[in-house]
Amino acid sequence: MKKWLKILLITFGVIFIIIAAVLYYSISYIDTTPYFETEYYSNTIEKLNNAISSRNISNGKLKAGFAKINITPKVVKGVQDPSKGEFNNIKLSGFGDGKRVTGIHDSIFAKAVALDVDNNLIILVSADLLLMPPEVVQIVEEKLKDRSDIIREQIFFGATHTHSSIGNCIPSYVGEKFGGEYQPEVVNWLSDKIIELILKSVSDSQPSQFASGHIHAANLIKNRIIGATGRLNDKLTIASIKQENGRTAAIGIFAAHATTIGAWNDQFSGDYPGYFQRGLESRGVDMVMFYAGTVGSHTNRGKGSKFDKSKYIGETLADSAMVVLDKMEYSRNVSFSAVATEIEIPKLQMIYLADGLRLSPEVGHKLMPDMKSTYLQAFIANSFLWITMPCELSGEYAIDLKNALALKGYNSAITSFNGQYLGYIVPAKYYYFDAYESRLMGWFGPSMGDYLMELNYTVADSLTGEKL
Repeated sequence: MKKWLKILLITFGVIFIIIAAVLYYSISYIDTTPYFETEYYSNTIEKLNNAISSRNISNGKLKAGFAKINITPKVVKGVQDPSKGEFNNIKLSGFGDGKRVTGIHDSIFAKAVALDVDNNLIILVSADLLLMPPEVVQIVEEKLKDRSDIIREQIFFGATHTHSSIGNCIPSYVGEKFGGEYQPEVVNWLSDKIIELILKSVSDSQPSQFASGHIHAANLIKNRIIGATGRLNDKLTIASIKQENGRTAAIGIFAAHATTIGAWNDQFSGDYPGYFQRGLESRGVDMVMFYAGTVGSHTNRGKGSKFDKSKYIGETLADSAMVVLDKMEYSRNVSFSAVATEIEIPKLQMIYLADGLRLSPEVGHKLMPDMKSTYLQAFIANSFLWITMPCELSGEYAIDLKNALALKGYNSAITSFNGQYLGYIVPAKYYYFDAYESRLMGWFGPSMGDYLMELNYTVADSLTGEKL
Protein backbone atom coordinates (compact mmCIF):
# COMPACT_ATOMS: atom_id res chain seq x y z
CA MET A 1 0.00 0.00 0.00
CA LYS A 2 2.81 2.38 0.88
CA LYS A 3 4.46 1.64 -2.46
CA TRP A 4 1.30 2.64 -4.39
CA LEU A 5 0.91 5.77 -2.28
CA LYS A 6 4.48 6.74 -3.04
CA ILE A 7 3.89 6.22 -6.77
CA LEU A 8 0.70 8.25 -6.57
CA LEU A 9 2.43 11.14 -4.80
CA ILE A 10 5.29 11.12 -7.31
CA THR A 11 2.78 11.13 -10.17
CA PHE A 12 0.86 14.07 -8.72
CA GLY A 13 4.15 15.85 -8.10
CA VAL A 14 5.23 15.43 -11.72
CA ILE A 15 1.84 16.63 -12.95
CA PHE A 16 2.04 19.67 -10.67
CA ILE A 17 5.52 20.52 -11.93
CA ILE A 18 4.39 20.19 -15.55
CA ILE A 19 1.35 22.40 -14.95
CA ALA A 20 3.45 24.96 -13.11
CA ALA A 21 6.01 24.98 -15.93
CA VAL A 22 3.29 25.42 -18.57
CA LEU A 23 1.72 28.29 -16.61
CA TYR A 24 5.11 29.91 -16.06
CA TYR A 25 5.88 29.70 -19.78
CA SER A 26 2.39 30.75 -20.93
CA ILE A 27 1.53 33.64 -18.60
CA SER A 28 3.29 36.90 -17.84
CA TYR A 29 2.64 40.06 -15.87
CA ILE A 30 1.78 43.22 -17.77
CA ASP A 31 4.87 45.29 -18.43
CA THR A 32 4.27 48.75 -16.95
CA THR A 33 7.72 50.16 -17.75
CA PRO A 34 7.32 53.79 -18.95
CA TYR A 35 7.66 53.59 -22.72
CA PHE A 36 10.14 56.49 -22.83
CA GLU A 37 12.59 54.39 -20.79
CA THR A 38 12.60 51.48 -23.26
CA GLU A 39 14.97 50.49 -26.03
CA TYR A 40 12.21 50.26 -28.65
CA TYR A 41 11.32 53.89 -27.95
CA SER A 42 14.88 55.23 -28.19
CA ASN A 43 15.52 53.24 -31.36
CA THR A 44 12.32 54.52 -32.99
CA ILE A 45 12.96 58.13 -32.01
CA GLU A 46 16.43 57.90 -33.59
CA LYS A 47 14.96 56.50 -36.82
CA LEU A 48 12.20 59.12 -36.85
CA ASN A 49 14.59 62.01 -36.30
CA ASN A 50 16.77 60.74 -39.15
CA ALA A 51 13.75 60.49 -41.42
CA ILE A 52 12.64 64.01 -40.50
CA SER A 53 16.07 65.55 -41.06
CA SER A 54 16.52 63.84 -44.45
CA ARG A 55 13.07 64.49 -45.89
CA ASN A 56 12.60 66.39 -49.13
CA ILE A 57 10.66 69.65 -49.12
CA SER A 58 9.16 70.63 -52.46
CA ASN A 59 7.40 73.74 -53.67
CA GLY A 60 5.92 73.77 -57.12
CA LYS A 61 3.21 72.66 -59.50
CA LEU A 62 1.27 69.54 -58.55
CA LYS A 63 1.05 66.56 -60.88
CA ALA A 64 -1.39 63.81 -59.97
CA GLY A 65 -2.75 60.59 -61.38
CA PHE A 66 -5.41 58.17 -60.25
CA ALA A 67 -6.54 54.66 -61.02
CA LYS A 68 -9.21 52.13 -60.05
CA ILE A 69 -9.23 48.33 -60.32
CA ASN A 70 -12.00 45.84 -59.61
CA ILE A 71 -10.71 43.27 -57.10
CA THR A 72 -13.88 41.24 -56.71
CA PRO A 73 -12.88 37.57 -56.91
CA LYS A 74 -15.02 35.35 -59.09
CA VAL A 75 -16.55 32.49 -57.13
CA VAL A 76 -16.46 29.29 -59.21
CA LYS A 77 -17.28 25.63 -58.76
CA GLY A 78 -14.71 23.01 -59.62
CA VAL A 79 -11.20 23.94 -60.74
CA GLN A 80 -10.10 27.48 -59.85
CA ASP A 81 -7.78 29.74 -61.82
CA PRO A 82 -6.10 32.27 -59.50
CA SER A 83 -4.45 34.04 -62.45
CA LYS A 84 -7.96 35.14 -63.49
CA GLY A 85 -9.14 35.86 -59.97
CA GLU A 86 -11.25 32.68 -59.94
CA PHE A 87 -11.48 30.86 -56.60
CA ASN A 88 -13.62 27.98 -55.43
CA ASN A 89 -13.25 28.34 -51.67
CA ILE A 90 -12.76 31.93 -50.58
CA LYS A 91 -14.06 33.28 -47.28
CA LEU A 92 -15.09 36.62 -45.90
CA SER A 93 -12.75 38.36 -43.51
CA GLY A 94 -13.66 40.03 -40.26
CA PHE A 95 -16.16 38.19 -38.10
CA GLY A 96 -14.21 35.05 -37.32
CA ASP A 97 -16.83 32.53 -38.38
CA GLY A 98 -15.09 31.51 -41.59
CA LYS A 99 -18.16 32.06 -43.73
CA ARG A 100 -17.66 30.93 -47.31
CA VAL A 101 -18.52 33.46 -50.02
CA THR A 102 -21.50 32.56 -52.19
CA GLY A 103 -21.73 35.63 -54.42
CA ILE A 104 -21.52 39.39 -54.89
CA HIS A 105 -23.86 41.96 -53.42
CA ASP A 106 -21.75 44.85 -54.72
CA SER A 107 -18.30 44.81 -56.31
CA ILE A 108 -15.19 45.73 -54.37
CA PHE A 109 -12.33 47.87 -55.67
CA ALA A 110 -8.80 49.03 -55.03
CA LYS A 111 -7.97 52.64 -55.86
CA ALA A 112 -4.88 54.83 -55.90
CA VAL A 113 -3.89 58.48 -56.20
CA ALA A 114 -0.31 59.48 -57.05
CA LEU A 115 0.83 62.95 -55.93
CA ASP A 116 4.02 64.45 -57.31
CA VAL A 117 5.54 67.86 -56.59
CA ASP A 118 8.91 68.41 -58.24
CA ASN A 119 9.59 64.64 -58.39
CA ASN A 120 8.69 64.24 -54.72
CA LEU A 121 6.22 61.37 -55.19
CA ILE A 122 3.84 59.49 -52.92
CA ILE A 123 1.04 57.07 -53.78
CA LEU A 124 -2.15 56.73 -51.73
CA VAL A 125 -3.57 53.19 -51.98
CA SER A 126 -6.80 52.01 -50.38
CA ALA A 127 -9.07 49.05 -51.05
CA ASP A 128 -12.43 47.62 -50.04
CA LEU A 129 -10.77 45.23 -47.61
CA LEU A 130 -10.89 44.53 -43.89
CA LEU A 131 -7.28 45.70 -43.78
CA MET A 132 -4.33 45.86 -46.15
CA PRO A 133 -2.79 42.39 -45.57
CA PRO A 134 0.88 42.61 -44.53
CA GLU A 135 1.70 39.62 -46.76
CA VAL A 136 0.27 41.50 -49.75
CA VAL A 137 2.30 44.60 -48.89
CA GLN A 138 5.53 42.59 -48.61
CA ILE A 139 5.04 41.04 -52.04
CA VAL A 140 4.12 44.41 -53.56
CA GLU A 141 7.28 45.92 -52.12
CA GLU A 142 9.49 43.17 -53.54
CA LYS A 143 7.92 43.07 -57.00
CA LEU A 144 7.97 46.85 -57.39
CA LYS A 145 11.76 46.72 -57.07
CA ASP A 146 11.88 44.81 -60.36
CA ARG A 147 9.29 46.88 -62.19
CA SER A 148 9.86 50.47 -61.06
CA ASP A 149 11.85 52.75 -58.78
CA ILE A 150 8.92 53.08 -56.35
CA ILE A 151 9.81 52.09 -52.79
CA ARG A 152 7.67 51.14 -49.79
CA GLU A 153 8.21 54.47 -48.04
CA GLN A 154 6.35 56.26 -50.84
CA ILE A 155 3.14 54.24 -50.49
CA PHE A 156 0.43 55.15 -47.98
CA PHE A 157 -1.63 51.99 -47.59
CA GLY A 158 -5.13 51.86 -46.16
CA ALA A 159 -8.46 50.04 -46.33
CA THR A 160 -12.15 50.81 -46.00
CA HIS A 161 -12.41 48.15 -43.26
CA THR A 162 -15.43 46.41 -44.74
CA HIS A 163 -16.00 43.07 -43.00
CA SER A 164 -17.52 41.59 -46.16
CA SER A 165 -14.42 41.33 -48.31
CA ILE A 166 -11.56 39.00 -49.21
CA GLY A 167 -10.33 36.62 -46.53
CA ASN A 168 -7.66 33.90 -46.65
CA CYS A 169 -4.84 36.48 -46.67
CA ILE A 170 -3.29 36.31 -43.19
CA PRO A 171 -1.38 33.30 -41.83
CA SER A 172 -1.26 32.22 -38.15
CA TYR A 173 -3.95 31.04 -35.76
CA VAL A 174 -5.35 34.54 -35.19
CA GLY A 175 -5.23 35.47 -38.88
CA GLU A 176 -7.08 32.34 -39.91
CA LYS A 177 -9.69 32.76 -37.18
CA PHE A 178 -10.62 36.15 -38.63
CA GLY A 179 -10.32 35.36 -42.32
CA GLY A 180 -10.18 31.64 -43.01
CA GLU A 181 -7.31 29.37 -43.96
CA TYR A 182 -4.33 31.16 -45.47
CA GLN A 183 -4.20 30.79 -49.27
CA PRO A 184 -0.98 32.06 -50.92
CA GLU A 185 -2.67 32.06 -54.33
CA VAL A 186 -5.18 34.66 -53.09
CA VAL A 187 -2.36 36.82 -51.72
CA ASN A 188 -0.34 36.59 -54.96
CA TRP A 189 -3.36 37.49 -57.10
CA LEU A 190 -4.28 40.45 -54.91
CA SER A 191 -0.65 41.63 -54.83
CA ASP A 192 -0.51 41.68 -58.63
CA LYS A 193 -3.69 43.74 -58.73
CA ILE A 194 -2.27 46.29 -56.28
CA ILE A 195 0.97 46.56 -58.27
CA GLU A 196 -1.00 47.11 -61.47
CA LEU A 197 -3.03 49.78 -59.69
CA ILE A 198 0.02 51.65 -58.38
CA LEU A 199 1.73 51.71 -61.77
CA LYS A 200 -1.45 52.88 -63.51
CA SER A 201 -1.88 55.77 -61.07
CA VAL A 202 1.71 56.93 -61.61
CA SER A 203 1.46 56.67 -65.40
CA ASP A 204 -1.73 58.78 -65.31
CA SER A 205 0.15 61.77 -63.88
CA GLN A 206 -1.23 65.10 -65.13
CA PRO A 207 -0.96 68.77 -64.09
CA SER A 208 -3.46 69.07 -61.26
CA GLN A 209 -4.88 71.13 -58.43
CA PHE A 210 -5.37 70.17 -54.79
CA ALA A 211 -7.82 71.10 -52.04
CA SER A 212 -9.10 69.72 -48.76
CA GLY A 213 -11.86 70.32 -46.25
CA HIS A 214 -14.03 68.67 -43.64
CA ILE A 215 -17.54 68.51 -42.24
CA HIS A 216 -18.93 67.13 -38.99
CA ALA A 217 -21.13 64.02 -39.26
CA ALA A 218 -21.96 63.31 -35.62
CA ASN A 219 -25.30 61.74 -36.58
CA LEU A 220 -23.49 58.83 -38.29
CA ILE A 221 -20.99 57.81 -35.61
CA LYS A 222 -20.88 56.83 -31.93
CA ASN A 223 -18.40 55.78 -29.29
CA ARG A 224 -18.70 52.02 -28.96
CA ILE A 225 -16.64 51.61 -25.78
CA ILE A 226 -18.63 53.75 -23.35
CA GLY A 227 -21.53 55.01 -25.47
CA ALA A 228 -23.08 58.47 -25.38
CA THR A 229 -20.63 59.88 -22.82
CA GLY A 230 -17.62 59.01 -25.00
CA ARG A 231 -15.78 61.57 -27.08
CA LEU A 232 -16.15 61.46 -30.86
CA ASN A 233 -13.89 62.10 -33.81
CA ASP A 234 -16.87 62.89 -36.03
CA LYS A 235 -15.18 64.76 -38.88
CA LEU A 236 -15.59 63.53 -42.43
CA THR A 237 -12.35 64.73 -44.04
CA ILE A 238 -12.18 65.22 -47.80
CA ALA A 239 -9.12 65.64 -50.02
CA SER A 240 -9.75 66.45 -53.67
CA ILE A 241 -7.59 66.40 -56.80
CA LYS A 242 -8.64 68.06 -60.04
CA GLN A 243 -6.62 67.24 -63.15
CA GLU A 244 -6.38 70.00 -65.73
CA ASN A 245 -7.83 67.58 -68.31
CA GLY A 246 -11.08 67.78 -66.30
CA ARG A 247 -11.00 64.49 -64.35
CA THR A 248 -11.51 64.66 -60.61
CA ALA A 249 -10.80 62.41 -57.64
CA ALA A 250 -11.97 62.69 -54.04
CA ILE A 251 -10.77 60.87 -50.94
CA GLY A 252 -13.02 60.49 -47.90
CA ILE A 253 -11.73 59.65 -44.41
CA PHE A 254 -14.19 58.77 -41.64
CA ALA A 255 -13.84 57.04 -38.27
CA ALA A 256 -16.98 54.89 -38.06
CA HIS A 257 -16.46 51.14 -38.27
CA ALA A 258 -17.76 49.59 -41.50
CA THR A 259 -19.84 46.97 -39.70
CA THR A 260 -23.38 47.69 -40.83
CA ILE A 261 -23.23 44.24 -42.45
CA GLY A 262 -22.82 41.46 -39.92
CA ALA A 263 -21.85 37.81 -39.82
CA TRP A 264 -25.23 36.93 -41.37
CA ASN A 265 -23.90 38.02 -44.76
CA ASP A 266 -22.14 35.65 -47.20
CA GLN A 267 -21.64 37.99 -50.17
CA PHE A 268 -18.91 40.45 -51.11
CA SER A 269 -19.78 44.05 -50.27
CA GLY A 270 -18.07 47.35 -49.63
CA ASP A 271 -20.45 48.09 -46.72
CA TYR A 272 -21.23 51.81 -46.22
CA PRO A 273 -17.87 52.99 -47.70
CA GLY A 274 -18.91 51.29 -50.95
CA TYR A 275 -22.17 53.24 -51.02
CA PHE A 276 -20.24 56.42 -50.20
CA GLN A 277 -17.84 55.92 -53.10
CA ARG A 278 -20.55 55.01 -55.59
CA GLY A 279 -22.72 57.85 -54.30
CA LEU A 280 -20.08 60.51 -54.95
CA GLU A 281 -19.20 59.01 -58.33
CA SER A 282 -22.88 59.18 -59.33
CA ARG A 283 -22.79 62.88 -58.41
CA GLY A 284 -20.05 63.61 -60.95
CA VAL A 285 -16.72 62.82 -59.23
CA ASP A 286 -14.72 60.59 -61.56
CA MET A 287 -13.05 58.48 -58.87
CA VAL A 288 -13.70 58.29 -55.14
CA MET A 289 -11.57 56.57 -52.51
CA PHE A 290 -12.30 55.86 -48.88
CA TYR A 291 -9.88 55.37 -45.98
CA ALA A 292 -10.90 54.08 -42.57
CA GLY A 293 -9.94 56.80 -40.13
CA THR A 294 -9.33 56.33 -36.42
CA VAL A 295 -11.90 53.53 -36.12
CA GLY A 296 -10.75 52.33 -32.70
CA SER A 297 -13.50 53.13 -30.13
CA HIS A 298 -15.90 54.26 -32.87
CA THR A 299 -18.76 52.56 -34.69
CA ASN A 300 -21.48 53.64 -37.09
CA ARG A 301 -25.05 54.66 -36.52
CA GLY A 302 -27.87 55.34 -38.93
CA LYS A 303 -31.38 54.45 -40.03
CA GLY A 304 -32.50 51.02 -41.18
CA SER A 305 -30.78 47.67 -40.91
CA LYS A 306 -28.48 45.46 -42.96
CA PHE A 307 -27.87 46.83 -46.47
CA ASP A 308 -30.48 49.58 -46.02
CA LYS A 309 -28.38 50.95 -43.16
CA SER A 310 -25.21 50.71 -45.29
CA LYS A 311 -26.91 52.69 -48.03
CA TYR A 312 -28.27 55.32 -45.63
CA ILE A 313 -24.89 56.01 -44.03
CA GLY A 314 -22.92 55.90 -47.29
CA GLU A 315 -25.24 58.18 -49.24
CA THR A 316 -25.65 60.59 -46.32
CA LEU A 317 -21.87 60.87 -46.13
CA ALA A 318 -21.78 61.43 -49.90
CA ASP A 319 -24.28 64.28 -49.54
CA SER A 320 -22.10 65.79 -46.79
CA ALA A 321 -19.00 65.41 -48.95
CA MET A 322 -20.67 67.33 -51.78
CA VAL A 323 -21.21 70.25 -49.40
CA VAL A 324 -17.46 70.29 -48.76
CA LEU A 325 -16.48 69.82 -52.41
CA ASP A 326 -18.71 72.64 -53.58
CA LYS A 327 -16.89 75.08 -51.28
CA MET A 328 -13.31 73.99 -51.97
CA GLU A 329 -10.66 76.38 -53.21
CA TYR A 330 -8.03 74.57 -55.30
CA SER A 331 -4.35 75.36 -55.70
CA ARG A 332 -1.93 74.43 -58.49
CA ASN A 333 1.07 75.38 -56.38
CA VAL A 334 1.74 73.01 -53.50
CA SER A 335 4.23 73.07 -50.66
CA PHE A 336 4.84 69.40 -50.05
CA SER A 337 6.86 67.13 -47.78
CA ALA A 338 6.59 63.53 -46.58
CA VAL A 339 8.08 61.42 -43.78
CA ALA A 340 8.25 57.64 -43.50
CA THR A 341 9.90 55.60 -40.78
CA GLU A 342 9.80 52.07 -39.47
CA ILE A 343 8.81 51.90 -35.84
CA GLU A 344 9.76 49.35 -33.22
CA ILE A 345 7.06 47.91 -30.99
CA PRO A 346 6.97 46.53 -27.44
CA LYS A 347 6.67 42.84 -26.68
CA LEU A 348 3.28 41.20 -27.12
CA GLN A 349 0.98 41.32 -24.10
CA MET A 350 -2.17 39.87 -25.62
CA ILE A 351 -5.32 38.10 -24.36
CA TYR A 352 -6.73 39.13 -21.00
CA LEU A 353 -6.33 36.51 -18.25
CA ALA A 354 -6.65 38.73 -15.18
CA ASP A 355 -6.16 42.43 -14.48
CA GLY A 356 -2.40 42.07 -14.24
CA LEU A 357 -1.87 39.00 -16.42
CA ARG A 358 -1.71 38.30 -20.15
CA LEU A 359 -0.36 35.51 -22.32
CA SER A 360 3.42 35.50 -22.41
CA PRO A 361 5.12 37.02 -25.47
CA GLU A 362 6.42 33.56 -26.43
CA VAL A 363 2.92 32.09 -26.62
CA GLY A 364 1.57 35.24 -28.26
CA HIS A 365 4.07 34.97 -31.12
CA LYS A 366 2.93 31.40 -31.79
CA LEU A 367 -0.63 32.64 -32.30
CA MET A 368 0.16 35.76 -34.34
CA PRO A 369 1.71 36.39 -37.76
CA ASP A 370 5.15 38.00 -37.87
CA MET A 371 4.96 41.77 -37.53
CA LYS A 372 7.58 43.11 -39.91
CA SER A 373 7.90 46.44 -41.72
CA THR A 374 5.77 48.48 -39.35
CA TYR A 375 5.59 51.99 -40.81
CA LEU A 376 4.46 55.37 -39.57
CA GLN A 377 4.06 57.79 -42.50
CA ALA A 378 2.85 61.33 -43.00
CA PHE A 379 2.73 64.05 -45.62
CA ILE A 380 1.77 67.69 -45.74
CA ALA A 381 0.33 69.47 -48.78
CA ASN A 382 -0.10 73.19 -48.10
CA SER A 383 -2.30 73.28 -44.97
CA PHE A 384 -3.40 69.64 -45.12
CA LEU A 385 -1.61 67.05 -42.96
CA TRP A 386 -2.12 63.28 -43.33
CA ILE A 387 -0.77 60.68 -40.88
CA THR A 388 -1.23 56.96 -41.50
CA MET A 389 -0.95 54.31 -38.79
CA PRO A 390 -0.41 50.50 -38.75
CA CYS A 391 -3.29 49.87 -36.32
CA GLU A 392 -6.81 50.83 -35.32
CA LEU A 393 -6.12 53.99 -33.35
CA SER A 394 -8.86 55.19 -31.01
CA GLY A 395 -10.84 58.10 -32.35
CA GLU A 396 -10.54 59.64 -28.89
CA TYR A 397 -6.78 59.91 -29.39
CA ALA A 398 -7.30 61.61 -32.74
CA ILE A 399 -9.50 64.39 -31.39
CA ASP A 400 -6.80 66.23 -29.46
CA LEU A 401 -4.25 66.12 -32.28
CA LYS A 402 -6.77 67.18 -34.92
CA ASN A 403 -8.00 70.03 -32.70
CA ALA A 404 -4.45 71.18 -32.01
CA LEU A 405 -3.76 71.23 -35.74
CA ALA A 406 -7.02 73.08 -36.46
CA LEU A 407 -6.03 75.82 -33.99
CA LYS A 408 -2.88 76.35 -36.07
CA GLY A 409 -4.87 76.49 -39.31
CA TYR A 410 -4.36 72.91 -40.54
CA ASN A 411 -6.91 70.40 -41.80
CA SER A 412 -5.86 66.83 -41.05
CA ALA A 413 -6.50 63.14 -41.60
CA ILE A 414 -5.35 60.18 -39.52
CA THR A 415 -5.89 56.78 -41.17
CA SER A 416 -5.52 53.11 -40.24
CA PHE A 417 -4.21 49.83 -41.70
CA ASN A 418 -0.95 51.08 -43.19
CA GLY A 419 0.33 47.70 -44.36
CA GLN A 420 0.54 46.14 -40.91
CA TYR A 421 -1.86 45.39 -38.07
CA LEU A 422 -1.12 46.05 -34.40
CA GLY A 423 -4.67 45.62 -33.11
CA TYR A 424 -6.64 48.30 -31.26
CA ILE A 425 -4.84 51.19 -29.64
CA VAL A 426 -7.06 52.66 -26.92
CA PRO A 427 -6.33 55.34 -24.31
CA ALA A 428 -4.67 54.00 -21.18
CA LYS A 429 -7.77 54.85 -19.15
CA TYR A 430 -9.60 52.03 -20.97
CA TYR A 431 -6.83 49.43 -20.81
CA TYR A 432 -8.33 47.58 -17.82
CA PHE A 433 -11.92 48.18 -18.91
CA ASP A 434 -14.00 45.09 -19.70
CA ALA A 435 -14.36 45.71 -23.42
CA TYR A 436 -13.52 43.82 -26.62
CA GLU A 437 -11.13 46.51 -27.86
CA SER A 438 -9.00 46.51 -24.72
CA ARG A 439 -9.14 42.92 -23.47
CA LEU A 440 -9.09 40.87 -26.66
CA MET A 441 -7.56 43.30 -29.17
CA GLY A 442 -5.20 45.39 -27.03
CA TRP A 443 -1.92 43.58 -27.63
CA PHE A 444 0.92 45.83 -26.42
CA GLY A 445 0.23 47.04 -22.92
CA PRO A 446 -1.20 50.22 -21.40
CA SER A 447 1.48 52.61 -22.75
CA MET A 448 1.16 51.76 -26.45
CA GLY A 449 -1.26 54.58 -27.24
CA ASP A 450 0.79 57.26 -25.55
CA TYR A 451 3.90 55.97 -27.32
CA LEU A 452 2.31 56.15 -30.76
CA MET A 453 0.74 59.53 -30.08
CA GLU A 454 4.11 60.99 -29.11
CA LEU A 455 5.39 59.86 -32.49
CA ASN A 456 2.36 61.43 -34.19
CA TYR A 457 2.90 64.76 -32.45
CA THR A 458 6.61 64.68 -33.32
CA VAL A 459 5.78 64.12 -36.99
CA ALA A 460 3.09 66.81 -36.97
CA ASP A 461 5.43 69.32 -35.31
CA SER A 462 8.16 68.66 -37.87
CA LEU A 463 5.93 68.91 -40.95
CA THR A 464 4.03 72.00 -39.85
CA GLY A 465 6.92 73.79 -38.18
CA GLU A 466 4.64 74.38 -35.19
CA LYS A 467 4.76 73.21 -31.59
CA LEU A 468 1.37 71.60 -31.04
